[in-house]
Amino acid sequence: MKLKFLAAVGLAATLYSCDDTTTGVGEFVADADEITASAQTFEATTKTLKYTDLNPDGVFSRTSSAYLGKFTDPDFGTYTTDFITQINCTEGFEFPETTQEIVATTLELSYASFFGDSLAPMRVRVDMLDKAIDDTGEDLNLYYTSYDPIEEGYYNPEKPELAEQDYAVRDNSWTDEEIDSIKSENGYYPPLVIDLDKKKSSGIKEDEAGAFSQYLWNKYQENKDYFKDAYSFIHNVLPGFYVHTTSGEGSILYIGDIWLRMKVKYLVERPSTGAMDSVVYTSIPFAATNEVFMSTRLSNSEETLNSLAGETEHTYLKTPAGLCTEVKLPLQEMYDALGTDTLNSVSMAFTKYKNASDNSASSPYKMGTPQNLLLIRKNEVKDFFEQRKNYDSKTTFLGTYSSTTNSYSFSQVNRLISQIFSDMRTKEEPTEGWDEYNTMVLIPVKTETDSQGNTIGLSHDLEVNSAKLIGGEGEEGKKIKMEVIYTKPKFNK
Repeated sequence: MKLKFLAAVGLAATLYSCDDTTTGVGEFVADADEITASAQTFEATTKTLKYTDLNPDGVFSRTSSAYLGKFTDPDFGTYTTDFITQINCTEGFEFPETTQEIVATTLELSYASFFGDSLAPMRVRVDMLDKAIDDTGEDLNLYYTSYDPIEEGYYNPEKPELAEQDYAVRDNSWTDEEIDSIKSENGYYPPLVIDLDKKKSSGIKEDEAGAFSQYLWNKYQENKDYFKDAYSFIHNVLPGFYVHTTSGEGSILYIGDIWLRMKVKYLVERPSTGAMDSVVYTSIPFAATNEVFMSTRLSNSEETLNSLAGETEHTYLKTPAGLCTEVKLPLQEMYDALGTDTLNSVSMAFTKYKNASDNSASSPYKMGTPQNLLLIRKNEVKDFFEQRKNYDSKTTFLGTYSSTTNSYSFSQVNRLISQIFSDMRTKEEPTEGWDEYNTMVLIPVKTETDSQGNTIGLSHDLEVNSAKLIGGEGEEGKKIKMEVIYTKPKFNK
């Protein structure tokens, strides 16, 4: 009997190690005669879902990164991306007292990585917004990838551009050794530097000098308070930029830092005479920061995505803002079988095929694999990202790609299902039914971590990634196995 009792205690420890917050009905009793531990398998159904079907506005893109370029993939079609950004001005800013002029002004886009052909010829256009975008935090539509500055009256495409410039990811004015040295030093490639003085700005009046640098200097001389803080600067001097490609395709820049850099000429005292007549030049940077508005816009080939979403023998993930995977759990079936039992563990895994683009001989540029997937109720996606929530492993779950198993695993789904079982016992059934109401989706996400490596936030993955998953709702599709471990106390037998 002692051995029998010890075996029961060991079983209890094993079961409860599956989930340290096991929930459900029934009391676990450390007595072998009272314990019934069992395993059962259920099947979930999956299908491909377009992001625009999940949310017509696209994805919420309130991040500190920007994306620029155009790329056409033989499997997923054409993808384009551009961005709107304001420039921050630090509080109490002043130019050196003896400043003579702003000699030159550039917009610098720093990128640590990219997707596509590093030598593809591209052309970027920079326009100054016609008016400031007031980001009070209340209008969250500003941050969706479908946001259109033309429709909202912030940008007029008929006006002359501020600047337009040809570029390639790899700037041939730098040697390979220089590029490697720069990247090893600060993590970035040599920046894309756009000269803002080449053309006349659409925001500069006819009676003012055409150069953008002179425009900025005129504004400062007009009223120094225009530069006293970000709000004054944005509303009186520079409402913001719309940065977009106008020709070429083949690459996407992943931009981490954006700088408005002014080269300033001012006078200092000449040591030999004491006269204030010695000329000095310095560079003054203004940055795009989290304190001001920045949002990415993007578009995908809808015809191609519609075709892929219609395939029923597997499912897809495609970022950014392309395709995700819907997961329908067999909740009513599970409740009928286990509704009064304690769910100790519910695990499921989503296995990835070889990359979809790997089979395309016509494209040498293979998309990356999404590294993290968020499993979340379909009807909670909008609020989750808008409110900048983090996953809690209770109703939202994070799965990380394992190259060893070639899959994404979720092992604590019992917490969610136990909560749903409680709702099924105590609440009125939704009109569409419990299974439909609790439909889940798999969404590729980027994680934000603290200094200890803890995940403190999630955002949509806006890089170019894809995965083809085993699953699908057609006859040729495969169901997703849900492995359930549960305990059934004696009084529930």
